[in-house]
Amino acid sequence: MSDRQHTIPSCLAIHPAHVAEIVRSADCTTPRHADEYVAEWLMLARRNRTQQSMMIPLESMQGWLRHPQAGTICHTTGRFFSITGLHARHRTGQEELEWDQPIIDQPEVGILGILAKRINGVLHFCLQAKEEPGNIGGIQLSPTVQATYSNYTGAHGGGSPLFLEHFIDPPADKLLFARLQTEDGGRFLYKSNRNMIVCAGDELGEDLPDGFIWLTLRQIATLIRGGDMAINACVRSILSVLIFTCRVGDGHEHECHREELHETLQWVDDRRAANHILLRRIGLDQLQEWEVDEKGYFSHRDKRFFRIVGLRVTTGSREVRSWDQPIIQNPAAGIIGLLLRKGNTGVELLMQAKAEVGNRTIVQLGPSVQFTQGNYEGSRKLKKPFLYHEFLLEKNFSLIHESRQTEEGARFYREYHLHRILMLPSWAELTIPADYHWLPLSQVIFLLQQGDLVNSCARSILSCLL
Repeated sequence: MSDRQHTIPSCLAIHPAHVAEIVRSADCTTPRHADEYVAEWLMLARRNRTQQSMMIPLESMQGWLRHPQAGTICHTTGRFFSITGLHARHRTGQEELEWDQPIIDQPEVGILGILAKRINGVLHFCLQAKEEPGNIGGIQLSPTVQATYSNYTGAHGGGSPLFLEHFIDPPADKLLFARLQTEDGGRFLYKSNRNMIVCAGDELGEDLPDGFIWLTLRQIATLIRGGDMAINACVRSILSVLIFTCRVGDGHEHECHREELHETLQWVDDRRAANHILLRRIGLDQLQEWEVDEKGYFSHRDKRFFRIVGLRVTTGSREVRSWDQPIIQNPAAGIIGLLLRKGNTGVELLMQAKAEVGNRTIVQLGPSVQFTQGNYEGSRKLKKPFLYHEFLLEKNFSLIHESRQTEEGARFYREYHLHRILMLPSWAELTIPADYHWLPLSQVIFLLQQGDLVNSCARSILSCLL
């Protein structure tokens, strides 16, 4: 049997006919809008933002209540999302960790969709300058459509999002990519959104409504790597599946070999079998490690992890001009890190079998590290994760990339994390624990495109490789 029969195309979830034009889009130097125009357009959008927000005690929120039986914070309509309590026991071999926490419960599946269109023969992507109450800088570039089921069915009292019709049962020949991808498994319970890229034809012109813009993949990648946090987390999640366009300088064709892929999938299954999280929903008033603090927010007693705060929002850019909502605030920025090395067949990535309480499958592929320093310093309960000091202090490894990237601004308040990509020197020896595995770039691409296998932190930092 030939080598070709032993391989699986790395771009299985994206039709091969689209691959070449996506690569051309990444190399494109003649976009519809010059880079200078894009920078000015974004600056003007931020200058004209109308949304304002202020933190308020949870009990002061209008339209939200503490459910008397369930003990959850929920909307009076019973829609949108709720904040509930969890008690968890995580067993791995002879070790066990027990804790409780609040978590966002939003079981409905949302749409995160980007329209793509050939303009002058080059693929462009339609992004929206979107205001969210938790955004740093007010405005960030978001997908064409970013909506929960409650949003696009009118539970919020407004109209349907523009361009929604392109993402409801699109024709197969227009669908570039569509997979369910999980949200933050540490703070969302069983939450997935459908990440989509849909190609538009002549029915959609080059002129877009105010607040929307066509950008090439190169322009988006440049903004991701830039320092002003212009691209929101949802765009990074969707477009991470296009990292097969990246240049790693090794000259190899990136293909998944069946034998190597079988080994990787067996490792993932072994780690899932080794990690058990026993989960029980409880009321917020039953949490032992959390309490309402002096400001009326729901906080950890040691001031670690995060807190739930109330937010009052006013805006002139939406049909609903004001609302209150709970939102998660992180006390400090964390580090999301990826370690690379040169392997026999090209670049390899050190991926982690990351167990998170909100994942349906418990374990997903995570980046080499994802941590917030303050959660571990001085803690008698938590052990510092593998490579903690190496990524915190950049010890022993070469720095490949570093940028700040924000979390999604509808549920997280002005939160960002440092994204740091390091390279293991060729002479270095690294003994890795069982929960870590070196994966060729081709395998990461293949697994990323299957959906619900690679966690949100990994997708975020992988987008920095575009």
